[in-house]
Amino acid sequence: HNTVGSTPDSIGCGWIQCDEDNLILVSDSFLWTNGPLSPQASELGFILQVLRLLPTNCSIDFYSVHSYAAFYENFIGSSPERRVRSPCYLLWMAIHEQIIASNLDCSFHTIAKVSTDPFLTRCSILVDSLSSNNRFFSFNSLLDSPPFRRLLIVSLCNGTPLITDPVKYWRTFTNMREFFEIMNLSRFIPLRSSYSSIDWNLTFDLFKETLYHRVDVAQISSAHRFHLQLWFDELPLMSCLRFRYPGLYADDSLCPNCGIFMETLEHFFTCSPDESLDEALPPISFRNPSNSPKAQSDLDTLLLQLKALPSLGFSSLQNYSDSLTFTGLWFLRGFIPRDLSILIITSSGLSRRAASTMIILRQFLKLHREIYHQLWRPRCKMKSLKDKVLDITPTMLRTMKCSDFTNFRFDVSP
Repeated sequence: HNTVGSTPDSIGCGWIQCDEDNLILVSDSFLWTNGPLSPQASELGFILQVLRLLPTNCSIDFYSVHSYAAFYENFIGSSPERRVRSPCYLLWMAIHEQIIASNLDCSFHTIAKVSTDPFLTRCSILVDSLSSNNRFFSFNSLLDSPPFRRLLIVSLCNGTPLITDPVKYWRTFTNMREFFEIMNLSRFIPLRSSYSSIDWNLTFDLFKETLYHRVDVAQISSAHRFHLQLWFDELPLMSCLRFRYPGLYADDSLCPNCGIFMETLEHFFTCSPDESLDEALPPISFRNPSNSPKAQSDLDTLLLQLKALPSLGFSSLQNYSDSLTFTGLWFLRGFIPRDLSILIITSSGLSRRAASTMIILRQFLKLHREIYHQLWRPRCKMKSLKDKVLDITPTMLRTMKCSDFTNFRFDVSP
């Protein structure tokens, strides 16, 4: 967050989201009018509001025309008697307590020359574009109005925070190139040499189909709602899932490609793909199963073949054991394995056109629902009950990095 004082009764705020490759992903601006009237007090009030929004154990940098770094250092090093006499004592005390309570790594930087920093220059331009008479951009209304109650806070590896509406955020991805902008960062360099294990085009098609036109989550199917939750809540956090939210993924998952222990989702992009499939498959009829017993039989046969794919991890779920290894955990995240699409296209004899694409997506969703609702969700529930008996708490699970412990985020209610 970069803040610049504007008028006595408001403060212009510009924020940006950037990655470690120095790319600006998202940027916006707004006016904040809550709190005292003085520019410095308004800015401190804004800083306090932002700190309250952040998750615990994260970092944040504030840039301002005021020299807050030296003042805050003197403030925390002063005796209680001297602190009381400090300017804006209540605000600084609230900021200090919030930093301590949330274990935040908070740094203050003084803007010496905005024109020399591309990010600060961008924020300055955004702030200058604001009108002091336009209350629509009020920081308070942005947080409290119903359309923005699901604000998403993302902390990238460099600690730069992002506050934005997830629907608006994901709608910026309109083609494959934009989709890969978030995945082709320097931390994902190994991914570029192992694209062959994932069918990215179909994955992106499914991504658009299940998200872009389904804003009202309450009125969609449970399968699509599950995809919404995964994409909105998890994919933007891939870059720091182990550092910020260690409970998002199971720690005991084995890679579907190489079979070794996988600590983060990034492992899928560093190992070699599965072995090639047997192309000697019988032709499959894709007529409407309800009108053709032969088509229904063919589809059932196809589903059996799909379940046998090692990349789906279906067999490991059926053969339950205390080792709790699941090779297809990533499959539940919406990534379509390339061998799945190859199997369907080869079996059907169809070319890779729109019709065959829809068939693949339909079978993928059917498999996805079956694996999640019939196998994975009951298994999560069983694991949760075992943990409860052993007095294993979510806090304990988040601190463990061992294949014997797993923290599940999925719903385990009856």
